[in-house]
Amino acid sequence: MLCTFGEHSYVKVFWSYAKRDDPKPHNVTLLRESFESVLGQCLGEDVDLFQDKTGLNWGDAWRKKLETEVASSNIFVCILSPSYFNSKMCIQELVWAIDNKVRLYPILYRACPKGLKSNFSEKSDSHVEILNEKSVIISETQYEDFTKLRNEDKNSPVVLAFLDKICEQIA
Repeated sequence: MLCTFGEHSYVKVFWSYAKRDDPKPHNVTLLRESFESVLGQCLGEDVDLFQDKTGLNWGDAWRKKLETEVASSNIFVCILSPSYFNSKMCIQELVWAIDNKVRLYPILYRACPKGLKSNFSEKSDSHVEILNEKSVIISETQYEDFTKLRNEDKNSPVVLAFLDKICEQIA
């Protein structure tokens, strides 16, 4: 699970989320920051965590960069919500992770009454059909439920206990 750079090892994580779920005060980003810190503590190693907000630069070929980052990751953390399943880009990232056999770690961020799958309506578009078909894999993957903690301070004892639990499983 560890990547190496010279003699130094680290875990490479891709953080997949819907931008609609991260308005000010940027709770999804704050959760990512706490997750990254706790995971590094649990591993005793550096964590290389990619989030588009900090990993993309002006002028980057953003789609290719996202695909490369997903493919080179050990861990794919997806923040599940109705917005996630309504985002073709989020589901595309998930497909890249599945195709590259990156380990999936879903976190249920907001209840998804329509199910844990996408249902894009452009039926004549074969790419959209693939997104819909592959998105079902997430419903077959055990997730951790964060819905009741979503509005808690991301450094509160209850959130840190949640992060300890999931990061210890990864470590």
